[in-house]
Amino acid sequence: MSGALTWKLVDQGRGQGEARVIETDGDWAVVEATQAFPIGATLHALDVATQAEYRLKMRAGKKIADGRFRVEGRLIGLTREARQGLLEALRAPSGAETPAR
Repeated sequence: MSGALTWKLVDQGRGQGEARVIETDGDWAVVEATQAFPIGATLHALDVATQAEYRLKMRAGKKIADGRFRVEGRLIGLTREARQGLLEALRAPSGAETPAR
């Protein structure tokens, strides 16, 4: 999936941050985030374009070269429509507008 999707991290006592979705199959996702999340924690984020809310239950993570963190986990609490919107947004070419929801 070639599109880029940016999330704004919800402040959970760590300050605000952002994350970029690298890949997802609609059930699991890999993101690069400006904050670390321990295994078992839940990343709460808002899609910058649509303001849709996403939650990701952490399974693994590691610090990468540029000081960001590559984390992966299971998407939780998504409606069928939100899941489809997420997949469509990642399929869109970079720079393309995300469909309105």
